[in-house]
Amino acid sequence: MLTLEDPPKTEPFNEDKPVTTTHSRRDNKLVALGLAIILPTVAFAWAWNSGVDSLDDTPLSVLGDVPEFSLIDSTGKIFTNDDLVDKLWVASFIFTRCSGPCQELSARMRSLQYALRNKGSDVKLVSISIDPKFDTPARLNIFAKRYNADPATWFFLTGDSQDEIHNLMRYGFMQTVMPASGDVPIQHSNYLVIVDRAGKIRAVRDGMAPASKKLILHDLEKLRAEKPLT
Repeated sequence: MLTLEDPPKTEPFNEDKPVTTTHSRRDNKLVALGLAIILPTVAFAWAWNSGVDSLDDTPLSVLGDVPEFSLIDSTGKIFTNDDLVDKLWVASFIFTRCSGPCQELSARMRSLQYALRNKGSDVKLVSISIDPKFDTPARLNIFAKRYNADPATWFFLTGDSQDEIHNLMRYGFMQTVMPASGDVPIQHSNYLVIVDRAGKIRAVRDGMAPASKKLILHDLEKLRAEKPLT
């Protein structure tokens, strides 16, 4: 189990290196269990991403609206949609005791943060914990520091209700999540969701794919250049 006080020893993160993992027999059972619910979302996201093998100037479609939410940031303050008004933002879903891809996903968000440092302050990163009972603001604060998160740019959010956050992920961001059951941990998709200044979802990218960083940065530039949506 991952503990915040004793982070695992890992190789230095290389954003251009494909992610590889090893699985025990138990892990394989968990993967099989999750496929039935995860595959429909993967297919949906693949449809969103189809035809974007090269960087082009095709306008990004509106895929949905992020509903109003009220969560708690890593300092213990209430954080709502109002804190992202007139901002472009990228959302990820993680939990701190995840022994799977969450560490890699957070490393890729960190890479995005570094790439955005000299591009203005209109882009924010938002990581939402899907394990709010365990992920208190204090734990998220430790986790954020591990990834050198700039508190003015990258926000880590939790809440009081797992059901509320899971429903936000499913129906607000159209991503898959399954609660923990017995010795089976939380299962979830690993897509990064790009949201425009009006709170509309404009793209979804595979957070584990090395090519996604370039695509996300290009998405953000296109959103910067477009006229406000009505």
